[in-house]
Amino acid sequence: MASQLTSKEAFAKLPQALHNFFIKFPPRPFAQYATGPSKTTDPLKNPFFPNKNPETGRWQEPKYSRRRSADLFKMAKKFGIHDLLPPTPRKFHEDKYYNKNWVDSMVYPVDEVKLAAYEAKKKAREEAIANMDQIISEVRPNYKKLLEKRKKRARTWF
Repeated sequence: MASQLTSKEAFAKLPQALHNFFIKFPPRPFAQYATGPSKTTDPLKNPFFPNKNPETGRWQEPKYSRRRSADLFKMAKKFGIHDLLPPTPRKFHEDKYYNKNWVDSMVYPVDEVKLAAYEAKKKAREEAIANMDQIISEVRPNYKKLLEKRKKRARTWF
């Protein structure tokens, strides 16, 4: 029968870097942090973001650099506690892929009209590509035989 770890025992088993970080900056349930840059006087300032000094107007470097924050995040992810860290300026793994801003041949769309026309063209192009076999078989009747051969030759996992 496996014994359950208490939170103190689990905390003691964390790597030293994570252990030290959570001592300086308590995990999310106990302390909330800003999701972006804030003022140096703000008690909720995030250690991963730069902060602005309201008196001098100068920016202060973050307590933890992007590289160090990435190392902490990856360590925390191994232990399944990455949700307890304050928000970081970097995106990681699945978040990086799913929230990616894809560029589709138009880097700076100038007009909403041009953008709407582009979206319509893109949609028409995708539909045409999806129905390509049907369109070709209407023009070339022999193409149906080729499609049947492809289906017969198609490799399956069984």
